[in-house]
Amino acid sequence: MARARARRDGSRPARASTSDRPRRHLGPRPRPLLGAVRPFMSSLPSPLPPARRGTYFVGDNLDVLRDRIPSASVDLVYLDPPFQSGRTYHLYTGVTADEPGAVAFDDTWAWGETAARALAALVARDEPVGRALAGLHGFLGDCDTMAYLAMMAPRLVEIRRVLRPTGSVFLHCDPTASHYLKILMDAVFGPACFRNEIVWRYRRWPTRARRFQRMHDVLFFYTREPSNEHTFHTLYGYEELAESTKKTFGTKKQRADFSAGHRKPGTSDEETKGPPLSDVWEVGVIAAKGKERLGYPTQKPEALLERVLLAASNEGDVVLDPFCGSGTTLSVATRLGRRFLGIDRSPESKRVVEERLGRAFGEAIDWEIVDCTESRPKPLARADAARTTGARDDRSRVA
Repeated sequence: MARARARRDGSRPARASTSDRPRRHLGPRPRPLLGAVRPFMSSLPSPLPPARRGTYFVGDNLDVLRDRIPSASVDLVYLDPPFQSGRTYHLYTGVTADEPGAVAFDDTWAWGETAARALAALVARDEPVGRALAGLHGFLGDCDTMAYLAMMAPRLVEIRRVLRPTGSVFLHCDPTASHYLKILMDAVFGPACFRNEIVWRYRRWPTRARRFQRMHDVLFFYTREPSNEHTFHTLYGYEELAESTKKTFGTKKQRADFSAGHRKPGTSDEETKGPPLSDVWEVGVIAAKGKERLGYPTQKPEALLERVLLAASNEGDVVLDPFCGSGTTLSVATRLGRRFLGIDRSPESKRVVEERLGRAFGEAIDWEIVDCTESRPKPLARADAARTTGARDDRSRVA
């Protein structure tokens, strides 16, 4: 380590205390920051009134993005779109273990006239995303996968438009279509804006199959601009230390003593932050009878979203989830002092989100539900949603 340069009078400048450095740990979850939203102090447009904590839109996310969210108004986007699994997902309410309830959403895509028109409109623009789709179409032909990509492409274009220059996006997918989605992300945001391919590694009961067990999802992390001005906070955690290191040195700061020709085990009194997190995240899935379980298919654990929001946003920032499903992003954003925008066209999503936020925060936050399924959006009256805690679901992809 380079020594501090002495001043002319022989003294040395004071060394900054490590206690003054910002730290972000992955230990116990922080308490709700219901009053911690900083005032909106920017010349850029805001999609929310200053005092409002969030808005949930009922409707097609492409229409909402185009008509209701201004350009450069969102700080962070997390999206967990359908994975092209070819399944219909049901809501399990826990009444019986084997009887599905209402349909939550369809993850089935078929090539047809609508998909062909969407593809033609994008290709006609002669932009990178259109050229990428034309190349994929030449390779894949008229198929269900192309219908899925034709659905995703214009939404990614709108997501880039609504992001602030310092904003970023995390696209959650699995190996079913991740390789195609990576091409679209490069085309929309540019290869220079790619930051990480994060592997979410989880454990679940193995199944018999003539292949290796599938136990990971992928999150593509892109920024709005290629510069390094985007919001990012390094996260630290002890879980990535090797077991031998934990056994020998614990979590105390290692004291390098090579007087005997090798490092002696030893610690200082100061706790370390742990190593910076890598791009492989081990976060457990929600247990079948866990407290977080709402019965909504493909529900993600809050611990996963905590990492995304703590790393790529600040208190008071606007976080958008255009496929918000069970509302995990909205719940975590509220608890961490962020503001939220959620979009979903499923009536079951609305019911679950309303129940979830009401149970977690009650009247402590000001948020609204806006129905965009008609020509003029209107706020929906709050209604009691059916409780869905503690149930299993029929997802084919994890959590």
